[in-house]
Amino acid sequence: MNSDIICVFGGTFNPVHTGHIEIARHVHSQFNLDKILIMPSGNPSSYKDTSLIADAKDRCNMISLSIKDYPYMELSELEVKRPGRTYTCDTLKILKEKYNLIYFIIGADSLFSIDKWYHADYVMKNCHLLAANRDNLDDEMIKQRIEFLKNTYGALIDIIDTPALPYSSTVIRENLKNGVSVEKMINPAVYDYIMKHGLYGVKSSKLEE
Repeated sequence: MNSDIICVFGGTFNPVHTGHIEIARHVHSQFNLDKILIMPSGNPSSYKDTSLIADAKDRCNMISLSIKDYPYMELSELEVKRPGRTYTCDTLKILKEKYNLIYFIIGADSLFSIDKWYHADYVMKNCHLLAANRDNLDDEMIKQRIEFLKNTYGALIDIIDTPALPYSSTVIRENLKNGVSVEKMINPAVYDYIMKHGLYGVKSSKLEE
């Protein structure tokens, strides 16, 4: 592996689901990247109600269960171990001490708000963005937005070639809370972990000690 290059997949991962793993798999094959850091947020600035977020330890454990069969995926606790709100620009500054080239995976929907991110100009000048069209946004609209960001910020952006990924952590949490099946949406080991620990409003299956 070229240690000067890394790919980061950040997000809340609340919980990690099949769609996340599929995106990482396609990035690995499409861009020939040797290592992808799956990096859950600590106290994400985008969450209005942080009570909806599972404990960082649980989210990290669920990620570990999901990626155990993919040697090129690695859990990074960089953001969950950092106090206070976590911003992408701060994460990039830390990673740039070790890596010359940083790929950063985002949802294509984020292309329409990234210029409002904290120190957005720094973010777009210091990483190569890889966008996944997970919400089936109009391709021409995405193309125009990419051109705007390239022309305005000098951003480097490529689209990840992924199939439709109809998975949402929000829907999964609602389904779990209401007893609706989440089969195929999450790794079976993650489902077992959620049930065992009573996450997202489900009744814990832990035995009373």
